[in-house]
Amino acid sequence: MIFATFEGLGLSTIGKLPENQHVETLNFSSNAIQTYWPDPFSQIRKLKRLSFAHNDLTEITPDLFTNIDQLEDLDLSYNKLYDFNPLDFKYLARVKKFNLQSNQLKKIPLEALQSMISLEDLDLSKNNIYDLLLQKKDNLPMLKILNLSGNRIRSITRDSFPDSNNIELVDLSNNVIEIVEDDAFLKCTNLRELNLAQNNITFSFDFPPSLQVITLRINRMHSWPRFPSGIKLIDMSYNRLQGIYDESVTELHNLEYLDISGNQLKDFTINKQLNSLLSLKLSFNLLQEIPQSINNEMFPLLHVLTLDGNPIETIYFKKPITLEILSLTELNNVRVIEKRAFSNVAPRIVENYEDNCFSLFLSNCPSLEVISDGAFDDTSLCMLDISGNNLTSISRDLLDWSKLNEGINLQFNPWDCSCDMQWILDELLPKMIRSNSRLLAEFRCHSPRGYEGLRLVHFYNWTEKAMCDGPSDNFLLDVGSGQKVSSLTLVLVGIIVVGLLVIVVLIVYLIRNRKRYRLRQAALKRKRQSLRDSKNSCELHKEQFSALNRM
Repeated sequence: MIFATFEGLGLSTIGKLPENQHVETLNFSSNAIQTYWPDPFSQIRKLKRLSFAHNDLTEITPDLFTNIDQLEDLDLSYNKLYDFNPLDFKYLARVKKFNLQSNQLKKIPLEALQSMISLEDLDLSKNNIYDLLLQKKDNLPMLKILNLSGNRIRSITRDSFPDSNNIELVDLSNNVIEIVEDDAFLKCTNLRELNLAQNNITFSFDFPPSLQVITLRINRMHSWPRFPSGIKLIDMSYNRLQGIYDESVTELHNLEYLDISGNQLKDFTINKQLNSLLSLKLSFNLLQEIPQSINNEMFPLLHVLTLDGNPIETIYFKKPITLEILSLTELNNVRVIEKRAFSNVAPRIVENYEDNCFSLFLSNCPSLEVISDGAFDDTSLCMLDISGNNLTSISRDLLDWSKLNEGINLQFNPWDCSCDMQWILDELLPKMIRSNSRLLAEFRCHSPRGYEGLRLVHFYNWTEKAMCDGPSDNFLLDVGSGQKVSSLTLVLVGIIVVGLLVIVVLIVYLIRNRKRYRLRQAALKRKRQSLRDSKNSCELHKEQFSALNRM
């Protein structure tokens, strides 16, 4: 079968296409189409996919889609459509996917869509729709995916959805929803995923038992909704929660992902095990210490723990916890990582993998100055990111550096490149180059002054002890910005500058000589002209005198 594309050709009109029984897909996207001939596709009877995305269509007429009753995928996104006639799509009974994103619709075109009895996926995002109302008998009976994100919907009521529907996913993010009636979604008995992110929702409401994924991030909720027991993903980040959910009425045995970042939690204490949880995000709350509830007893399957941006002063895990990824970035109050701070953090065991380890992100903590020896005793790291801190030195005995096979990020620290750091050049730098050389771009010295701003990768394969011998005057010269350049480079720059000056002088000299030459030529020309004029004048006088004598 044939896929034909006419994308980006500047077309403004579509004529009637010739007969072809092998074309299944036509793409007219990214043109300037405004008009079309009647029945343009009537001779392409097996057409299944048609795209008019990114054009200038302002209206649709019933004669656009005649005799293409095999069409299954229609894309009219990014046009200027604002309304439809009830007969516009009367021949499209087999369409399963319809994209009307980024048009100028003010309401859901229910009457026009009524003929699409096979429609499963409807995208009405980024329009001007202000009301969610699908309450109509036998309307869109097969609809499973409804996308209304980026509109102007203010409320969801019990009449928003029909009594009987097969909707499985609803996206209402980026609207201005303030009110959701308690039983607004209970008619959606097959609903599995609901996205209400970035709205103005304050009060909780009920969910159907079938729900598995709920996104309520960036709203104004003060209290937890009562989630169904089968829920697997909850995103309540960036709301106004001050406490944890009520464990006496909420069962979250199937929960795998929980994100409550950006709230106002001062404590995180749970008493019931979350035995299916894989990822827990508690970033940017008001936690002042690592919660004691974070342990293997409460979270036996936890893989990812994120505690970024909390006012934690001391990092210490009181009980054993097994992880794959631990993120502790942007902890502004942490100054020192004490001995055995991570001793209770064990790596998650992965099948068929001999060296089990976990990745630690401890970056962008501006007050962090010291990581004490023994901080990682009795644990195993495979990746360490301590970039963007205030570290000046780091111990060779801090951990087994040879096991960090997934990367070491030491950038953006004020490193003191003294003899105590020579071991980094000898042992760590070659490993860093082999594993991920991109993490060396901003791995620079801050002191002493002779090395200020110098990238440590410059010393790769040096035979001398660069940090112990001190900076060489023959190798490094101070420049105003704090960076260093070699004397050879400076000589080359000097030669280039001198050469440019010589060229400029020659050009100026040639221009001035050319101007003088032109002036001399002009003066000589005027002198010659004067002589010719004088000679002509004398001959004229002679002729006049001869004429007088003849008289």
